[in-house]
Amino acid sequence: MSATLDGIRFNHITIERKDCVMSTEKTTPCILVVDDCAITCQLLTALLTTEGYRVTAARDGASGLAAARHHSPDLAIVDLHLPDLSGIELAGRLQPDVPFLALTIDRSPEAVQACIDQGALGYLVKPLDAETFLRHVQVALERGREQRNLRRALRDNPTVNKALGVLMGFLRISEQRAFKVLVTRASARNVKAVTLAGDILAASETLARIAMDHPFRTNIRGTEREEARAFLHRFRSGRH
Repeated sequence: MSATLDGIRFNHITIERKDCVMSTEKTTPCILVVDDCAITCQLLTALLTTEGYRVTAARDGASGLAAARHHSPDLAIVDLHLPDLSGIELAGRLQPDVPFLALTIDRSPEAVQACIDQGALGYLVKPLDAETFLRHVQVALERGREQRNLRRALRDNPTVNKALGVLMGFLRISEQRAFKVLVTRASARNVKAVTLAGDILAASETLARIAMDHPFRTNIRGTEREEARAFLHRFRSGRH
């Protein structure tokens, strides 16, 4: 952590946090910090509290899940290397209800891609300075708010509902899982979920049309057929 974080006065911050919780609990964003390092949890909690956020911290994945159920956070900041669950696995269980920022010392392309595939709103590499960290938190909260509003709207969208049915049937998954896959993939690709839902329907219609035109000759238009199937299979594998 940077010197900026190390200079935080914890006793003063604790008093301020109590006032914040009592007076603005319903409107102040709640942030869940999950990191197995006690010092990191303390520093991030102190920093976020001074900015007026409500904060709850956990040292492992199981405690993070329990905290999420109890506090319903607006954002989770998740370290990728936890003693029980991986950060990616924890984020997968939290989403789509709780968006997340990844926090790690791992700069590998594989780790970055795993976070992108899971729909991370940002990827923070330790050590980081306070200003950069807080800027990422603010942006992530705004994007998370937009995603929640989007999910509410999508539930009533006929194109999305039909696309969910396609994913459920093709991938043999639940409606909740299909919705999570759609929203996560749309976020990772930076496209509108409704647009992606339209692409899903187009692929499904392609398969249906080929099946009707050539019910006994599946090799006809093989390239088009395989492209449509490959597109739908990507929702299972997480590839882009």
